[in-house]
Amino acid sequence: MNDTETLLEQWSPLCNMQAFVEANDSAVYFYLWIYPGTEMAEIRSCWVCNRRPAMEEMDYAAMDSGEAPRMPLEFVDHDPGGIELDWDRLSIVWFEEGDAAFLFEGGRMIAAIPGWAGEDFPGYSLFARGMGPFAWELKTALPALSLRADRSRAYWEAMEGDYFQELQGEQLAALEDYFGPHRQYFAIDGGQFPPRALVTGEKGGNRYAFTLGNGALSQPKIEQYFQEDSWKYRRFELGIAFPPGTDEGRARAMLSYVAAQAALPWREIGWLGHGHTIPCEAAPGYAAVLLLNPALCPVDRGPSYPDFMGEPVNLLWVMLLTAGEYEDVMEHGEEGILARKGREAAGWNLI
Repeated sequence: MNDTETLLEQWSPLCNMQAFVEANDSAVYFYLWIYPGTEMAEIRSCWVCNRRPAMEEMDYAAMDSGEAPRMPLEFVDHDPGGIELDWDRLSIVWFEEGDAAFLFEGGRMIAAIPGWAGEDFPGYSLFARGMGPFAWELKTALPALSLRADRSRAYWEAMEGDYFQELQGEQLAALEDYFGPHRQYFAIDGGQFPPRALVTGEKGGNRYAFTLGNGALSQPKIEQYFQEDSWKYRRFELGIAFPPGTDEGRARAMLSYVAAQAALPWREIGWLGHGHTIPCEAAPGYAAVLLLNPALCPVDRGPSYPDFMGEPVNLLWVMLLTAGEYEDVMEHGEEGILARKGREAAGWNLI
């Protein structure tokens, strides 16, 4: 049996995911373990290098015995006899989204498993040639990924500093520009990173609540949909409004629900945006909520959150949907219900 040694392991700062590096006598691999220890657990693996001479064909014997195989010679771009890494100089850098990672040897990127990796694409290795079965060539993607890694390093350095004090002040000012002095401020992060809050206020007799701090985070998976424009939509805060006379207990239940949804993209490793729906059982008579971005539809503009690290922070209004409305939105989109319910957020949520 080929003994395997774990060289390095690290948890994502945001997602339920662990990155680790393993070596056996034949090869070194970089892994992402998603939802470890659960029924949804998934492992993504990326070959880094061979430690023994490459084989002409696939190493089926290793695979059949449950061992990480060597890369076939055709796809190896290092000494065909194998190489050794400096294990003491290995380090992991997480993408800003927290759902993907780079592997460095000193200052040199040697592997990456980006968020778009999957069954048909294992990730990149500096020592791979072409589109190998266990890793793709990194060299062609290196310029773009190096910029991404530099930005990720800068981002996590900022996150480890006192960024929240400034962000908190700027966002609170934006909220109070919208509804005047805030009424309540609830920490909703459970004392864990990242700091988040829910802030309430009143305007014109209506009650409002908005998340604060969420906009410092970049959502996973969104670039697969928006490509180069993903920076415009990957940061968000949630907002909800209630008209006068709203039942206090039901309003509190909805505030708890909204607070929980703020972390959903990193909990589920996905993203939230305009037109998305989420099931909701927090309000009697309703089945889901619809998210609406005032930058993309004719609704109340809401507070103007300041940019974070040069990127806009989008407001997503929360609109409660009955079961019938939910079905209609899923089938026909949000235009019809907006025409019926109007642009004022406080008139949507009658609980």
